[in-house]
Amino acid sequence: MRPAEPHAPAPAAGAAARPAAGAPGAGTAGGSAAGGARRDAAREPLRLIAASLAEDPVLDVALGEALLDRVADGAPAAFRIGRPAPTLSFGRLDRILPGFAAAVETARRLGFAPTLRVGGGRAAAIHEGALSIGIAQPADGSSTAERFAWLAEAVLGAFARVGVRAERGRLPDEYCPGDWSLHAGGVKLAGLSQRVKRHATWTEGLLLVRDGARARTVLEAVHRDLALPLDPATVGALDDLVPAIAVDDVAAALRDELAARGPIADVALDPATRARAAALRDRHAL
Repeated sequence: MRPAEPHAPAPAAGAAARPAAGAPGAGTAGGSAAGGARRDAAREPLRLIAASLAEDPVLDVALGEALLDRVADGAPAAFRIGRPAPTLSFGRLDRILPGFAAAVETARRLGFAPTLRVGGGRAAAIHEGALSIGIAQPADGSSTAERFAWLAEAVLGAFARVGVRAERGRLPDEYCPGDWSLHAGGVKLAGLSQRVKRHATWTEGLLLVRDGARARTVLEAVHRDLALPLDPATVGALDDLVPAIAVDDVAAALRDELAARGPIADVALDPATRARAAALRDRHAL
């Protein structure tokens, strides 16, 4: 059984509307939605791991790949909600650009740990005012688009719960451009990316909740080094629309949205997964 459609959102800020039921990235009537995390209510709940390794930003990024590997080896699906340290998350495409080495040093000089993220895409900035999320799940026959749509709908539902009516789509000259960007009022609020292995998949998102100006400063500098276009006006955060919002508010809203879609179970980060992250750390260090 696919996840149920989220509860109806409260009145929301932002000029954009959520996609209608049945549209790309939206749930459909009767409870079907994008099937990126197909779960039967009779089966075990989705494990929810609220864990951060912010004392080591590179290890924190490696945790996503560790969860992917553990699920590929037979562990059940897991959804992670993390609170990152200041991190400049580079994509693999950034590494082939002539200005990449300079961009890495710029990020470090501005107080953002440069890392190579698990999924695809291009440079994105997160910090203590953000959330890093992701779901590792066994390969279940779902398509890349279905998995993106499932996570996008979960995040859009969480945004609606805190009063922001957002939509999916690419903004002109946004950072880490992609069709699965989530935005409201002309500001990019989140970006999604994926990595696929033979037996498991990882779909992740970076959500800016507060202090978009801090991310804007480092992204402008890094994009100059990489010679990539960026409209600074597209870089912002949820507090541009809901000034009093806190990161914990969004984390709680996301948890509630997941619970509305199927059973969940809060679990601690287990030693084996942390050890796997440590073994993978060097792959994400720059």
